[in-house]
Amino acid sequence: MLHRLRAAALFLVLTLLVAAAIAIPIHFLWYPGALFSQAGGRELFFLIVGVELVLGPIVVFVIYRPGKKGLLFDLVTLGILQLVALSFGIWVLFQSRPAYVVFVKDRFDLVRANEILPEELAKARAGPFAEIPLAGPKVVGAEMPKDPDEQFRITMSAMSGGGDVQNSPQYYVPYDDVRGYVLLAAKPIARLRELNPGRAGDIDAIVRDHGGAEEGLRFLPMRAGKFIDLAVVVDSVRGDVLEISALRPWEFK
Repeated sequence: MLHRLRAAALFLVLTLLVAAAIAIPIHFLWYPGALFSQAGGRELFFLIVGVELVLGPIVVFVIYRPGKKGLLFDLVTLGILQLVALSFGIWVLFQSRPAYVVFVKDRFDLVRANEILPEELAKARAGPFAEIPLAGPKVVGAEMPKDPDEQFRITMSAMSGGGDVQNSPQYYVPYDDVRGYVLLAAKPIARLRELNPGRAGDIDAIVRDHGGAEEGLRFLPMRAGKFIDLAVVVDSVRGDVLEISALRPWEFK
């Protein structure tokens, strides 16, 4: 029994070390800041790791017996199966990672890597947005096409639940091109306080982290999923995106 407990504990420690190693790129690159908790990264990560932490040590405890014939083969096989399952989970997280934070008209939209269809990505050709970012979401703008037929296509696609202009990299523009529109649409932090009456401490922390002057900040709403809305805090002078926060950005949900 003691040998089994030690083996299971060792396997648990090794699994924890692997989980800690993969948590770094997931949390700080693919799902930075509030996106880890609000855009599905945390739930899926803990589900994957939780299964690994529970099943692995339990199986080791059951099969481990010093001197057992074929024990090494069993342990190696278990390790390979866990690595395969973990790799699949990481691949799912990678495929659904936030790729772009897109400003459209008067708000931001979070676009995940798997929300950009290959045919839409191909239309971006060899431009700056022909490849989906690998190391975290990139802030860009999007402009509606001038061609009426293309406008109609995008409108119909959006109405039918397909992609909108924010899902079409061919219509992305550098963020510098839309800074002025961002500042025109941005609202004062005082409004964010009105929308989040119970979150004064969180808002105070944001202000403190970015210079301590509330008048130097503004915010805009961001759609991050069917039922997820976040607040994007920007600099009131240049329109730089400073932080994405899990604060309510508008009246309706």
